[in-house]
Amino acid sequence: MASGKALLKKYIKDNHSEEIEKLKSQNKQCKVSIDYESLNQFLIEQSGKDFWKHQIYEFIDQMEEIFNTGNVALKFMNVPERDNLHDLDATSNNKWISTRAMIKNITDVRVDLKQACYICRECGTINLVNINDPNQAEVIPKFCKNNQCAGTSKSMFFDKDSSIYRNYKLLKLEEPLELRGGGSTREFKAIVLDYLASPFHNLKVGDVVNVTGIFKIEPRKVKGRSDGHEFIIHIHNITPVDDVFEDSRISEEDVKEIINLSKQDDIFELLWHSLAPEVYGYDMIKKGLILQLFEGNRPLNDSFKSSMMDRWTIHVLLIGDPGIGKSQLIQSMKQRAPKNITISGTNTSQAGLTVSTVKDELTGTWTMEAGATVLADTGVLCIDEYDKLSPSAQKSLNEPMEQSSVSSAKAGLVQVMSARTSILAGANPKYSKFDPYKLYRDQLDIPESNLSRFDLIFVLTDEVDKEKDSKLADALLNKDFILDESEILDIDLFKKYITWMKANCFPVLSKDAKILLREFYVNTRKTALETSDGKPITPRDLKALERLTIARAKCEYRQEATITDAIEAIDIYKEALSGLGLTLATAGALHGIHSQDELSVISDMENMIKSNIAIEGIPLSAESLRHLEMECGMLCHEKGINREGIFDIAYSNVKKSL
Repeated sequence: MASGKALLKKYIKDNHSEEIEKLKSQNKQCKVSIDYESLNQFLIEQSGKDFWKHQIYEFIDQMEEIFNTGNVALKFMNVPERDNLHDLDATSNNKWISTRAMIKNITDVRVDLKQACYICRECGTINLVNINDPNQAEVIPKFCKNNQCAGTSKSMFFDKDSSIYRNYKLLKLEEPLELRGGGSTREFKAIVLDYLASPFHNLKVGDVVNVTGIFKIEPRKVKGRSDGHEFIIHIHNITPVDDVFEDSRISEEDVKEIINLSKQDDIFELLWHSLAPEVYGYDMIKKGLILQLFEGNRPLNDSFKSSMMDRWTIHVLLIGDPGIGKSQLIQSMKQRAPKNITISGTNTSQAGLTVSTVKDELTGTWTMEAGATVLADTGVLCIDEYDKLSPSAQKSLNEPMEQSSVSSAKAGLVQVMSARTSILAGANPKYSKFDPYKLYRDQLDIPESNLSRFDLIFVLTDEVDKEKDSKLADALLNKDFILDESEILDIDLFKKYITWMKANCFPVLSKDAKILLREFYVNTRKTALETSDGKPITPRDLKALERLTIARAKCEYRQEATITDAIEAIDIYKEALSGLGLTLATAGALHGIHSQDELSVISDMENMIKSNIAIEGIPLSAESLRHLEMECGMLCHEKGINREGIFDIAYSNVKKSL
């Protein structure tokens, strides 16, 4: 049976020799991708053992020498994840690992010796010394390799032009947010060399990556002195992972369950009922929080540049009197958001929110380290005690909230990092209790420029209401009163549902929904000028309504956001404003806006009309029309609504659909 080394050599020769020769001629750093699945299938056929049992990775460096690849690196792709960063310890020393991690810190491209060339002054013989990694000390040959020469290290001189150099970067890796359990978060140093450290190999702070490499224990040096030992990952290959659009934890069975779940008539109700079920009431607030999890439409060809042009994230601020459930809502969101970070405003600085500069222990140079908004990229950042953030920290959030990025220029380093993060913040009023009769701006230690970037601002007040207080007391004293497990989604399924929808559902606004949002925007701006309590709605508010409308359609896995979605988005938006002492009710009657009862009757009539058309065709007979109008009148009477125009709307909608 052929050895593992021979098998790997044969596989590369049969499948990649032409590609290697072609790339070598280009005289630049590049790589040849070796597909793990293909290689593993080859090994099983040839030897009956899989890749890991053969430990063929031990021969990778030798293979590069055998094939004389030069600047062409052989890199395994699509290696399955086997390890969790949290579980790595001294027993993993010198073992090949494959894991998922998040980049917390990364240095700029640096240069180091790969092969040092020493020339003997006595005989002119070239002595080569291979240096495996940047941590390895440079060793001058003690003796000339020419046996007939008596040259020693003193006779050697370093030939910098004949020596071979390589790029390298130092990284700091930590567990991805979605894989973290309880306790502290573990960090590991890592080194990437050659092609992976090239400027065009675009790795950014905050990226979630798949990492394959060797886990080693090496001497730790601080300011050139030994200081115990530390773990270092020598990375063989590293590839970015889109942790929103790609989730290996969602199986085919999960997908079937998700699709079936989306077809339930009450799926949206089930979702918001599952959010903080122990907190009684606040239905509209829970609906808004659910929409935040689904977000607007992320571009299919998402890039950092496009992200900054038009954000899809939804930001929500909860203002509440102490002790009425605000923190519980935030905690419940934390449990159900597929990717999240939770911080407190009492002990978070501006640098902790955005980006900080740290001094590298190995080189003494400055590098940038990601803050919470960058680490929570594509997820939710929950900030409790938001009002306790310093004014500078609050203002530093303006850029990530609106442009989905964090820009920094510190210690001579200039960098723009991706921060496509939805922010959920909780804040207390200045004087402990929110007063609806005072301007909300005067009751919050939050700048107006910051407030305007929140899509929804909800006020939770402690109002005395006998009926509500009784139900709340029952809920607190008897959990079974409110916690019916049959009416609550399992948290794991909840997360998978959101993750899959964000990756596979991209609704577009229907024509009617666009018209409704346009009328709402225009009429509200006009009326705000004529009233004292009306909110002067801005284009930023209109984009927020668009995101909320799209998110509402995502909840039910629909590819079109309808007028019903727009109405519900507007209702949630109006509820948020009413808590601030503002109103949009003064905006007057807006064409196309109907109550839920009216919508219910319109929907029922549309079904009746379609049934008659299926039998008679178009146009309907006068007798059928009279019968349908009578049915419409009876339904309106039962609902207690004005029947005027309802039948005409339903009939018009059906004809348009046909």
